[in-house]
Amino acid sequence: MTFKETKIRSIIKSISWRVIAFINSWLILLVSITESKLFNALLMNITGFFLFYFFERIWNNIKNGRYYDND
Repeated sequence: MTFKETKIRSIIKSISWRVIAFINSWLILLVSITESKLFNALLMNITGFFLFYFFERIWNNIKNGRYYDND
């Protein structure tokens, strides 16, 4: 049995992820560990990868907006 998401859950997840991704990018650029734009871009992607993993794990534990499909 698999579950599906309501449209409002998908919208809330999308908006909340974009806020987290924006803050991640902003903090990396604010701190600017190096002057290398390539290194900063790599760092944004690496931290974004881990943030997204934990973001999804948290959302998997939230039951609101999920329903089970009986097909």
